Amino acid sequence: MNKPQALFLPASPGRRIFRKILEIALGRTFLGRWLGGLPLVQRIYAGWVLARRDHTGLYTGIYPTFAAASVDIPPSRKSGWNHDDTSTLWINHIDPVRLSTYPVFFWLSRLAQAKFVIVDVGGSIGLTYYGYRRYAGLPPGASWTVVEVPKICEQGRRIAKREGASDLTFIELLADAQPCDILLSAGALQFVEHSIPGLLESLRAKPRYLLLNKLPVTPEADCWTLQNYGPAVTPQRLFNERQFLEYFAGHGYQLRDRWGVEDLDCLIPFHPRRFIRHFSGFLFELAN
Repeated sequence: MNKPQALFLPASPGRRIFRKILEIALGRTFLGRWLGGLPLVQRIYAGWVLARRDHTGLYTGIYPTFAAASVDIPPSRKSGWNHDDTSTLWINHIDPVRLSTYPVFFWLSRLAQAKFVIVDVGGSIGLTYYGYRRYAGLPPGASWTVVEVPKICEQGRRIAKREGASDLTFIELLADAQPCDILLSAGALQFVEHSIPGLLESLRAKPRYLLLNKLPVTPEADCWTLQNYGPAVTPQRLFNERQFLEYFAGHGYQLRDRWGVEDLDCLIPFHPRRFIRHFSGFLFELAN
């Protein structure tokens, strides 16, 4: 889904500095944990966060499950990613390249071969595809399939036609994807209720490579939070590192590479133990 990372409204330098200090105090220190224990503080903060429509990257709450987090999304707000407003977030900038994108480009350039099939889970309107096409392009005969929610698929097909991207297709269910050589997901698995376990179980055959990027992985217990990304609010999972790695090892995959995604973090006010300094990326290869 390649979630938005920079939809903030302009703010003065003073306001940005104050906001950063406040975020650190509330989300990374004992002061935030203490304030969170006061009556109504977390509820008032959650109400403010979830009501905003001009901000991305605001988190609130810790929940044991996707369903428990979903209950706290206000009726006045859209939930998840299947919306017209969401599908148009990137239409004027279809090939963004950020620091977090380069490890994916590096490994695609090393791994992708002629006639390879790439399946991109949560690939939005094809953002990683267009970014990679801008710098390298797919080998001859290779194809790229994005698995997305219906509204984003609709927008993605329109843009693919506009851009002449004949090797890019869109489907709505991972179970409908053809067997692939590389399974890619760049910042989407944490928004899917049944991704781990569930991701590999949905495939017709195991890919040789799994290229996973922009994931919130923590040594703390697996949990969910709520993220307000502007047009809507969505549950987001924080993966327990041990369980995450054991899932792929249990399916016969070896970890070939791991990197930090320095331009993404997760700071949840009043829960300093849940602070994730940077997200993570992984390359797994199926053992022979």
